[in-house]
Parts: sequence; C-alpha cells; structure tokens
Amino acid sequence: MQAADSTSGMKPPSPAAMPAGIWNAHLFQVFNTMSFLIVLGMPIILYFKHLNATATLLGVVVALNPLLNILQIPAAKFMERVGYRTFVLRGWAARSFFIVGMAVVALLPPGTGRTLRIALMLAMLVAFNAARGVSACGFLPWMTHLVPESVRGRFLARDQIAIALAMFGTLILTAVYLTGATGRYVYPMMFFGSYAAALVSLAFLRRIPDVPVPHGDRGSGPVPWKTMLLYTPFLRLMTYNVTVYAVLAASTVFWAPLLRDHYGATDGKILGIQSLASGTMVMSLLVFGRLIDRVGSRPLLVLAALTHVAHFGCWGALAARCLPFSLGTILVIQVTAGLAMSLFNLANTRLVMGTVPSAGRSHFFAMFSVITNVTLGSLPVLWGAGLDAVGDWHARWGAWEWNQYSLLYAALTTIMLLALGLCRRLTEPRAMTTDAFLQELVLKTPGRALSRLFPRRPL
Repeated sequence: MQAADSTSGMKPPSPAAMPAGIWNAHLFQVFNTMSFLIVLGMPIILYFKHLNATATLLGVVVALNPLLNILQIPAAKFMERVGYRTFVLRGWAARSFFIVGMAVVALLPPGTGRTLRIALMLAMLVAFNAARGVSACGFLPWMTHLVPESVRGRFLARDQIAIALAMFGTLILTAVYLTGATGRYVYPMMFFGSYAAALVSLAFLRRIPDVPVPHGDRGSGPVPWKTMLLYTPFLRLMTYNVTVYAVLAASTVFWAPLLRDHYGATDGKILGIQSLASGTMVMSLLVFGRLIDRVGSRPLLVLAALTHVAHFGCWGALAARCLPFSLGTILVIQVTAGLAMSLFNLANTRLVMGTVPSAGRSHFFAMFSVITNVTLGSLPVLWGAGLDAVGDWHARWGAWEWNQYSLLYAALTTIMLLALGLCRRLTEPRAMTTDAFLQELVLKTPGRALSRLFPRRPL
C-alpha cells in the first residue's frame, strides 16, 4: 500500500500554515452542530420519551444515523465524479428540508395517535439520515486533502473546539428553554430553530475552498475492498474502533433513561448535565490540541481509554446506588466524559487521516465510516433489548445493587479495558511511546514537562 500523501495534486503551504478560508469549515461546524444536536441528540430522545418509547425504540432512534452511513459505500464513486464541495453541499441542503418535516409532525393535533406520531417521526429521521449518509462520504477526504499533515492536529483541535462550544451553548439554551417552556409548541419550535441553524451552516459550507479529487480516487475498475480491509495498520485501527464504538453505542444514550427512571431528573436538568461535558471538552482540546502534533495520536488514545474506564466505573457506582446523585458525583462523571471523548475524537480522527493511503482514499474513508457506524448503529438496539429483558430485576451484593443499569456499565467498563489493550497495538511510527508520554505528563514536574511539550503559540 502506498503511504499517505495529503498534498497530492496541489502545492502544499508552509508547514505551520493553514489553508486560506479554512475558518469557514469551523464556522460551518458551529451551526451544523447546533442543528443536528437537536434532531439527532438528546432533545429528540426526550421527545420520544414523552411518547413513552421503550428502550428498544430509543435504540432504534439512535441507530438510524450511524446505520444509514452505509450509503457512503455506493455514494463514494459518485462523489469522485461530482467533486467534494458540490457533493457535500447538495447532500447537506437536501437533508435540511427534512427537519421541517419533523417540526410538522411535532405540530400534529393532540388527538393524533401515539403510534402514528412515532411512525411519522421515524420516517422523517430515516429520510434525514439517509441524505446525510450519502453526502458525508465527501467531507473527511475533502479536509484530508485540503489540510497539510503537519497542521492536522491543530486543525482538528480547532474544529472540535468549535463543535464543543456549539454543543455547550446549544445544550444550555435548550435546557433553559425546556425548563421554562410548556405546551404543544415546545418541540416544534426547537425543530424550526434547528432548520434555521442548518441554513446558516450551508452558507459557510459553500465558502470552504474546494480541491480536485486526486487521480488515485478516480478508480474505474472494481474496488479491492478485501485488500483494503486487510492492510495491517488499517485493520488494527478498525478493530480498535469497533471495540470502542461498541461501548459508545450504549453510553451516549442510556444515561438519560437512568437519570429519569432512577432519580427523576427533568428534561432541563438532563440537558444541563450534558452541557458540563461539552465545557470540559473545550478546555481539554485547548490543552491537548497543542500537544498532539508533537507526541502523536496513540498516547492520547491510551489516556482517553483510561479516562473512559474511570468514567464508566463512576456511572456503574451511581446506577448501583453506591454513589449519591449529587453535584459532586455529576461533576466527576461529566468531566471524565468530556476529557475522554475529546481525546478520543481528536486523536482517533488524526490517526485515521494519517493511516489511510492516498490511493483509494475516498473508499478507505467510506469503509471506515460504514464499519464503525454500523457498530454504533446496530448495538444500541441490542443494548436496549438487553435492558428491556432485564427489566425491573435487581439484587444486592453488599452495598452494591445489581440492576439493568449497573449491569450495563459493568459490561461497558470491561469492554473498554479490552480496547485499552488493542490501542497499544496501533501503528503510528512517529508517535511518542505511551510510557514516555505518561512519564512526561504525570511523573515529572508538571510545569517543566508542559513547557517542553507545548509549542509556545495558540491553536
């Protein structure tokens, strides 16, 4: 396999330079996040909870977005003919109109049956996610070709800071809104707000500089999927990601039913709790975004896995009623959540961009996205069915109470420990060893270590 070449077909800028117009990508992410966080995030889950949806149905709702990413496989060939920006822009514009359909469904008269409401909203979500699945295959190869390898860590840190800030602001606003608003227009107004943000994001998407599709991506013969999958660095990265996403498939959705069912948390409080993690993500990215291009992705993935283990352990103790539902407990849980997810998203995306060869780049990214998203999409249904099967069963083990949620988090902690072992086998030649990184970060004088590791410049 040919080594990755992120500058094929264009003259690269100086090592520390970002491409002109790249801030439009960050502004696009801000408004895009504001839009999809409402129609694909916790608000849509809370909407279905108000319709008395079961855990299995909630799993289906969460699964639609990742599962329909499978459409990236056939879409990749068409994207090569159309071009990156045009293809992504058309798909994002098409999906935005289905948000209006969600608002209309939420506006149906009170006498409309619960089953019909659920069916119509699911239909809108299927259409929305199908349009997204088709168009998403162009975005990551577009950014990989546009941004030089030497500054990808900085670019990704900025991009994810933009996303985290948008998440934080949106969650705070929706939490305040849901706390004070009542009546049948609560959710329709949120969906119309999501549509307005989507329109603004399209304006910034149109301003991102386009790049030509590299010649290596314009294959005319059959795609060698098996050979691509068995490329050793890619296969190891895929195995690790499938393991992690098997955990995230449950952890991103079932904490809200836990807080509602066990502790009676309101919708506004749940969204406010989620915003704490977003704030932590911003702070984490400001620190580690400066670090990643110097030490590599793999050490940060190890740190992310260790933090995830602590995070799920705390959730398990809360579910088992060994920890109180208090501000201190929630702060620890959400700080570890924000730290772990920011480190994983930043380092994993950078490692994927560096691992995928330039030959067949679009198809590599499509296969990676499809496999990880099928994992992320199929397992919430299985996790939800398992929770429904356990039901109200519980048993005491000293101070620990075994129930459906404490069993769930015990399983998630175990799987994440397996992912930690797989992480150490990932291929990244220029990365600092994990042991050296942890010694530098933890064992030596923190001020001296950080002054050597961090470049003296802002993101």
